[in-house]
Amino acid sequence: MKHEIIELHDVQIIGMAKKIAFNEAKEECPKFWGEYVEKIIKPVFIEKKAPDAFQQAAIDNGIGEFGLCTCDIPNHNCATCWEANFGACCKNTFTYVIGGIYKGGDVPEGMQLFPIHSGKWLKMHFEGGMKAFQEQYMKFHKEWVPAHPEYKWAQNSCSMEWYHGTDIESPDYQCGVMMPIEQIT
Repeated sequence: MKHEIIELHDVQIIGMAKKIAFNEAKEECPKFWGEYVEKIIKPVFIEKKAPDAFQQAAIDNGIGEFGLCTCDIPNHNCATCWEANFGACCKNTFTYVIGGIYKGGDVPEGMQLFPIHSGKWLKMHFEGGMKAFQEQYMKFHKEWVPAHPEYKWAQNSCSMEWYHGTDIESPDYQCGVMMPIEQIT
């Protein structure tokens, strides 16, 4: 898998948030993206309606660029709990945020701000577009992370999916996952 190290400092993510049970994530996260399309993309970009304050904040802050995953379990990180929590019967929850980098301005009702880890992030590039995302995501957690102990996931941190482009059906669509790292050995 192609990867790079990037730096993010003093960044907040603004977006729409929803609590989701780990055992329902594969169904509920795509449904939540459907809500995003109905609330923002369809009216503004397909129907060409003037954006309301919520939609304008989404446009101004690039909401849809990231899928932020923040776990509701204290003193952990997603790398250490992901195997246990993504089991078929786990009802623990995480907060999933469809967001973008906050550039300032009003935070409309229905959106929240989420500060993210300042420092180095490992940014993974998945191949095969959105159709391959789930498979690549599982492979990243189950195979790539354990095989690369030189990348230590930061404690008490989140992970972020990233998306770039408009044609999610294209095999060339760019997407992946990012994790904050404490140190590189």
